[in-house]
Amino acid sequence: MRAHEFQYMEVLTESGRFLGHVFDLRSRGEPEYGAPHEERVVNEVVYGRLGLFERLGLTQAEPKTFSWKAVKAIRDGKLIVDDSVGEQNSG
Repeated sequence: MRAHEFQYMEVLTESGRFLGHVFDLRSRGEPEYGAPHEERVVNEVVYGRLGLFERLGLTQAEPKTFSWKAVKAIRDGKLIVDDSVGEQNSG
């Protein structure tokens, strides 16, 4: 998959709890410029819940993160993660 395909993808735990939407993917290393590379390792996912005021730009969302290792599957356009994600503020 390409990175842009994750934008606003729903994040659910394995047990079906809704955590929010993907805001960004993070990767270690320097930014890449010029021709796109075929692949880059994703280390972290930034996600959260967007309310109406955030969507309108009136307030800022409070994003959270989890390690890519917590991802269990990508099904039906949704990112499925370990049940432990979302139990803490970040991680």
